[in-house]
Parts: sequence; C-alpha cells; structure tokens
Amino acid sequence: MTNWEKTIRIKKLRNSKPVEITGEEITPSEDLKQYKKNALEYGKTLRGEYINEDTGAKINVGVNGLKEVLHHDYKDTEHLQSIAAIPQIIGNSIYIDTVENEDTEKNNNIASYDFYIAGLKIGEIDYTVKAVIASGIDGNRYYDHKLTQIEKGNLLDKVRDNKSNPYQEDFLSDCKDKRLISILQTNQGKRRANAF
Repeated sequence: MTNWEKTIRIKKLRNSKPVEITGEEITPSEDLKQYKKNALEYGKTLRGEYINEDTGAKINVGVNGLKEVLHHDYKDTEHLQSIAAIPQIIGNSIYIDTVENEDTEKNNNIASYDFYIAGLKIGEIDYTVKAVIASGIDGNRYYDHKLTQIEKGNLLDKVRDNKSNPYQEDFLSDCKDKRLISILQTNQGKRRANAF
C-alpha cells in the first residue's frame, strides 16, 4: 500500500462513527474466571460470517478467535465486554494495512494478517480497537483484537503530531499497543510480522 492510499484510509477512519455498546451485554461477575467464561459463552452466540462494509471482505468468527481475544487483557472488564462488539467491529472498522505472516511454522495456514481499526465506545468510555483478521487458505477469520483507551481521533492526532515533531516527548512510548501505532504511521517500509 502506498503512503497516499494509507493517508486516504486513515482519513476514512477519522471520519467513521464509533461502534457503541452499553457494556452490559455480557453478564458481569466478581470472579474474573467466571466473567471470562460468561464472555466466551456470549461470544459463541456470535459465531458465523460477517461482512466488512469498508472492503466487502467476508470474515468468519469462530471459537478460536474468541479464545484468542480472551487470552490477553482478560483482567480488564472492558476488554471482556468488547466481545459483544465483535460483529459491529467487523462491520464498521476501516481496513488500514496488511503484514505477511512470518511465523509460518506456528500458523502455516495463514498467509497474512489484515489490520482493521474502529472507534469503540463502551458505556461512556472511548477506545480505539485494532482488529486482526487472519487471511489464508481457509478464507478470512477473526483472529484477535486489542483495545487502547484513547478515542480514535485523539489517537490519530497524537500519531500525526508525534511524526511532525519527533523531538517532543513521545507520548506514543506510553501506548501499550506498538503495532497499532506502527500501522497508523505513513512512510513505513513493507513489514513482515506476527499479528501483534
């Protein structure tokens, strides 16, 4: 993808409406293991194929993708609640970039990972969500997603401001999702990587 194409995609992301959920879709629990089980059971009701409006890609949601989402950040209740938003994340996110799968020994049926980004509002809190779609011989499947607690417009501003003034204190070093920052930047060489 050229820098010009990526710039257009990022502008489309900036103008997109965020996905919204109440944060009450999945039954909460004081016991995080139970909360995680509740999220997985809710997620199982979402299995199936969804279409991304931006690209027209058909994306399959299966149990393995749900388990991958729940594998990390499961102590964060908002992350658990975000399972409920997967169909909307698929439908409304904007395609930003693709990286080749470099760990073919581990995932030999995956050729590349496509990165889609959306704003996500859970209750009154704004996030940016990076969804990872695995593309391979069995089609496109929902592989994982990660939340960053920064509203997408603010995040895009910070990425742009950091690029135009590299001598300022780098707020981006505090951002836990380095892959998200990387794919939102232009003037990047072609990358090969794992999903995260």
